[in-house]
Amino acid sequence: MSAPYPWLETAWQRLLPTRTRPVQALLLTGPRGVGKGALAQAWAHALLCEAPLIDGSACGSCPACHWLQTGAHPDFRLLTLQEKTSKEGETKMAAAIEVDQAREVVDFVRLSTYRAGFRVVLVNPANSLNLAAANSLLKVLEEPPLNTVFILVSDQPRQLLPTIRSRCTRLDIGLPSAESAVQWLSGQQVQDAQTLLGLAGGSPLDALNWTEGTELDVRQSILDGLARPKQLDPVALAERWKAVKLQTWHTVAYKWLGDLLAVRMQSRVQFNPDFNEVLTKLGAQVDLAKLLELSKMHAAAGRTLMHPLNRALQQEAWLIQYRHLFD
Repeated sequence: MSAPYPWLETAWQRLLPTRTRPVQALLLTGPRGVGKGALAQAWAHALLCEAPLIDGSACGSCPACHWLQTGAHPDFRLLTLQEKTSKEGETKMAAAIEVDQAREVVDFVRLSTYRAGFRVVLVNPANSLNLAAANSLLKVLEEPPLNTVFILVSDQPRQLLPTIRSRCTRLDIGLPSAESAVQWLSGQQVQDAQTLLGLAGGSPLDALNWTEGTELDVRQSILDGLARPKQLDPVALAERWKAVKLQTWHTVAYKWLGDLLAVRMQSRVQFNPDFNEVLTKLGAQVDLAKLLELSKMHAAAGRTLMHPLNRALQQEAWLIQYRHLFD
């Protein structure tokens, strides 16, 4: 069985020989959109498979593999963000993995295994553990029960407790080469793969996600507004964009600021090659100090996306500050 994606083959081949004696805590790190979660799932399947192939990968047909495919394996737990329903009936994803979830996992690993093999806990994204949950999990990471394997996945490992990082064996997953990523995207019938890969910062799975739904049209609308800073109307644009998903708005705007900064520093456009001419012109006009200030503020805002204040007012203030970059 090959790796979930071609660019993960090297990492996969490093894991397979350790199947019979795996590290008890593995931390998979790397940028978003490179398939760390898929690699973690494949490794969990390999560890729990009861009739592994010669290379150590899962057979896909034994009872354990069937249970995993249906999410019902008794020796596997996934610790992740859960949906929550507010008092108003609105359902949204939780901002953090909470302590009650971690305590359930702690209780789980203290039980005997059902199938007399490995027990696997997959934590994804591990950097979403709140402090109480992280401390609860740390207790079993310090002295993990026999035949228990923890797999942690994170694109922001520095947000993990240093004591958790120190108890894990780290495996970094880097971006694939642009050539191999474009080749893979083209094989997925993606049009203009080069532009989408640039927009995704080199992450092929993020690039593929941009082709789904209306995200590309939304991006085009946002960038058309940002491309004419002296003509934009902050009130009107903020009203128009308040229905845009927060993550989409933040990502598109942040990468636009990144390209402006690159041009201002005599580098090249990376994320929005289809707006290269506009960015080159604007980058020569932008006030560097103001751009750095807005970029820093925008990066900080990304950590509170799940807790917006007045969305329209926030975007209006942002657009006013953006317009002043070109005074």
